[in-house]
Amino acid sequence: MSAPRSYFLGGLMQGGRRGADYADQGYRTDLRDAIAEHRPGALIHDPFVLLRDWLGRDEDVIRQEHAALADMPIVHREKLGPAVTELIEAFHRLTRLAADSDVCVAWLPDHEPSMGTAAEMFSACRAGGTVVAITAMRQNLAVLACATVILPDLAAFTDWLSEGGDLR
Repeated sequence: MSAPRSYFLGGLMQGGRRGADYADQGYRTDLRDAIAEHRPGALIHDPFVLLRDWLGRDEDVIRQEHAALADMPIVHREKLGPAVTELIEAFHRLTRLAADSDVCVAWLPDHEPSMGTAAEMFSACRAGGTVVAITAMRQNLAVLACATVILPDLAAFTDWLSEGGDLR
C-alpha cells in the first residue's frame, strides 16, 4: 500500500498588506474540504495552522519585532531580533515542506500576488512536485513558470481533483 499523497496549501496571507493585516483565510477550509472529500487520508499541510503551532507561544513578541521593521530605513538581516529570525526560519521550513509535498496548491485570488506563495511554488516546482495555481493570473511569468496547471476557482480545483489531475 502506498503512502497517502501530501498537499501543501500555499496561498495569499499578507500579500501587499502591511504588518499583520492578513487576507481572509477562509479559502483554506474550502481547499482542505475539497481535498479530504476527493482524497480521503491525504496529508494536508496548512502553513497558517503550522505557523500558529510553531510560533504561537511567541506571537506577541513576533508582532512587536515585525511592526518595528516599518520604522527602520535599512534592515540588516543579521541585526534582526530573535523573534523575527524565528519567523524567517519558519518561512524557510515551510518552503522546504512545499518542496517535499506531492502537490502544492497555490491560492492567489484575483490578480493579487504573494511573494511567500511564489517562493513555495518555486520550491515545489524545482523539487518536481505538482503545482496547482488557483488564480486569474494566467499571464504572470512566475505563475506560468512554476504551475503545472492554472485553474480559475475552487470549482475548477474540485473538478480537477475528481478527474484525477493530481494523480498523474
